[in-house]
Amino acid sequence: MSKVVIGFSIILSFICMLLAAAPFTPAIGVSFIMLLFAGFIGYKGFLQSSLVLLLINTLAVIGSPSMDISNTDTLIFVLILFSISFGGVLIGVRKLVVKTHT
Repeated sequence: MSKVVIGFSIILSFICMLLAAAPFTPAIGVSFIMLLFAGFIGYKGFLQSSLVLLLINTLAVIGSPSMDISNTDTLIFVLILFSISFGGVLIGVRKLVVKTHT
């Protein structure tokens, strides 16, 4: 994974986190995509970058006033998205621990 791509995704996530404080819906959409990207790069083994992306984008999604969690469909979507992104990072950590002990 190129350092330029990871750096660009972190900068984009930070900008989206700032824009998500206002009800700016495209920023939340980009944050959802960046959460999936964080899970993917965590699975590939880039754990520090994926943890930074998870932190920034989780704050963006939780802090956004446009997220209506009282809607059941939205709640299920967010839970599935968080499960995929955090699960990818968890699998990446697990692969690192297993590789270290063998």
